[in-house]
Amino acid sequence: MRMVLANQLSNVRVVSTDGREIGTLQNITLDTATGELQTIVIDSDLPEIFNVERDPDGYIRLPATLIESMRDHLTIQPPTEQSAASGDTVDS
Repeated sequence: MRMVLANQLSNVRVVSTDGREIGTLQNITLDTATGELQTIVIDSDLPEIFNVERDPDGYIRLPATLIESMRDHLTIQPPTEQSAASGDTVDS
């Protein structure tokens, strides 16, 4: 996996693997003990994404396990694709 500095992630476009423009990455959360990414925080004009509604701050929070790739934009898998591929369930 390639290394990406956290300051390079702010305001990066987020798109889904099915071609939908999702929004802009605003923040990430991680487990400080393991360093593992937990959540991506997205600013979007959409009222909900993948059946996940905005939080009280107006952002949509999705599990970081949805991240597919990071280049000039962040690509995420819709939870149904990921669930089918890995057998995992996605908590909203």
